[in-house]
Amino acid sequence: MTEPNKMENFISIGELARLTGITTHTLRVWEKRYGSPSSQRLPSGHRRYPKEDVPRLRAVAKALGSGYRASKVVPGTLEELHGLMGLQHLINKTANPDQKNSSNELVIERWIKLIHDFDDDALLQSFHEKWSQFGPLKLIVDLMVPLIERIGKGWECDELTISQEHFATECISSFLTSKWRQLNIRKEGWTILMATLPGETQSLGLLMAAVVASLSGGKIIYLGIDTPLEDIISTAINQKPELLCFSISCILNPLDTEEKILRISNELQNEVTIICGGKGTPENFPSINKIEDFNLFNKWLEKFEEQLPTAV
Repeated sequence: MTEPNKMENFISIGELARLTGITTHTLRVWEKRYGSPSSQRLPSGHRRYPKEDVPRLRAVAKALGSGYRASKVVPGTLEELHGLMGLQHLINKTANPDQKNSSNELVIERWIKLIHDFDDDALLQSFHEKWSQFGPLKLIVDLMVPLIERIGKGWECDELTISQEHFATECISSFLTSKWRQLNIRKEGWTILMATLPGETQSLGLLMAAVVASLSGGKIIYLGIDTPLEDIISTAINQKPELLCFSISCILNPLDTEEKILRISNELQNEVTIICGGKGTPENFPSINKIEDFNLFNKWLEKFEEQLPTAV
């Protein structure tokens, strides 16, 4: 530990954030994830950070603003960062995906901070703002999917508590539900039945699929999670949807999943197209269409709708 007479060379995380323009939450995440910035712990348990790291962190912030990924620049030395930025003018200006990813990462980290604070008003307001800015599909693909993955990693490494994870899930669920229902109002014509298999407890995948599906002309009938097999089958028989959509997570037993899908397919006598997404979807399984991501799902729906009879 640094000697007491040298502690004037160290500052609090709040002061470090003020001097660099990087939030305290982001600094803590970086320290835990990348080991940078490094801190010294006082006998009181408080952490202090070296003042000499301020120029380097300012360079990190500048590099992030220029499109570099956090994983590439946060651990870097000041000399390495200056080298990167010195070559920036030689980089093709079409390298916008990195800049977009960096910007999206900052948005997600701000959301994680709001989740830490249980600030549902600010979190939901930001969701609505990004919906208006990005549009439904890009919001799902560029922000919601990475946010959910980030929450999962945060929970696994004890950065987020169970209560914070539940809080975040509830906020995301209520937001997505309100959006797909708005888009589903007053639709007529062909229908999409959406559900999960019995035993499924994960709802966010199906809700994101509902948002994407609501961009099509199909009317959504939403059964939600952990739907009994008999109810899925009877609803499909009675409502006669053109499309039956499942979200399948990896918490389900693969053999049970295949057995249930096969039973549904046999009971419906292949009269409805079945589409499945999620990490638990069986590979190369007959009677279903497996979709890998939401961009592909959107394109698949466009082609599916084009092939429907005009009378539908």
